[in-house]
Amino acid sequence: MDIITHLVFGALMFNLFLNEVTFNYFIYAMVFAILPDLDIFLSPLRRKFKSDYLEHRSGSHSYIIGVIISTIIGSIYSILTHQSFFLVWLIGIIFYSIHISLDLLNTTKIPCFYPLSKKEYCFYVEKAGSSFTLLTSTIFIISGLVVFNYFPSLFFIIININTFFMVFYYLYRIITKIQINSRLNNNQKYLPGVLPFIYYVFEEEVMDNSISLQILKKSHFSRSKSIYMKKSNLTQQEMEIFNKGIELCMENYYYAKWTFLPIFVRNEGTFSIRFFFLEPMVHSRAMYIQYNFDLVTEIMIGYNQSFGRFNHS
Repeated sequence: MDIITHLVFGALMFNLFLNEVTFNYFIYAMVFAILPDLDIFLSPLRRKFKSDYLEHRSGSHSYIIGVIISTIIGSIYSILTHQSFFLVWLIGIIFYSIHISLDLLNTTKIPCFYPLSKKEYCFYVEKAGSSFTLLTSTIFIISGLVVFNYFPSLFFIIININTFFMVFYYLYRIITKIQINSRLNNNQKYLPGVLPFIYYVFEEEVMDNSISLQILKKSHFSRSKSIYMKKSNLTQQEMEIFNKGIELCMENYYYAKWTFLPIFVRNEGTFSIRFFFLEPMVHSRAMYIQYNFDLVTEIMIGYNQSFGRFNHS
């Protein structure tokens, strides 16, 4: 989830439950509302220690780590400001946990109980980095500033409207996902769209050396539309190479989190697999990685990563 939405949601929750406390606590709460995403500055440490848990949206996105960080920062803050340690410690834990809980709604798994457990979770309710929530959060900030400066008596009305909208929006997303998921077959997967009333169903069927793939774009207000449908018949050798490509994807910390759509490219002496990752898909365009294999040795001879459109049916 984008940092603007984390700030807006945190501010709305602060107003809803902690509006009696001082402005200093508000700033403190907002720091913790975005603190997990500051793990982007840990990249140099990741290269040094070669740990996936120093990646973005990894070890820092844990309730356990949140308690530890809140204890450390809360101790320092209470000593320097003479504020109640328990209060700043509790605020830190609450707003750090709000960040983790919002990210759990996304389509990218996070290890929310690390280091007690390295298992990763997500509820597949909202696209990670959704442009819709970014837009609505930005509109709220701009409208709030305008109203605060020119119509201050309406300021808390704007806050209440946006609080209701946020709560309703995420409840709608959760209920929709649960209802749709209950109707899907084992070979189908729900993928949330950018807009709350649009979603996708990815269907995959593998029989012997035949792979059938389909992506349906669905809406609560219109008919389903197939945006991709293809059946690929592979040789035994190509199927073995395809499985090697899957293993390579699963070795990567980020690629292993996502659903992939494979597209096969045959050239003289080589067999390439282009894995499109569907969670960040927008308008039939997605990030992909392509592995190129030599057909004689079945060894990978190259790969490239880019962003592009997968072919229509």
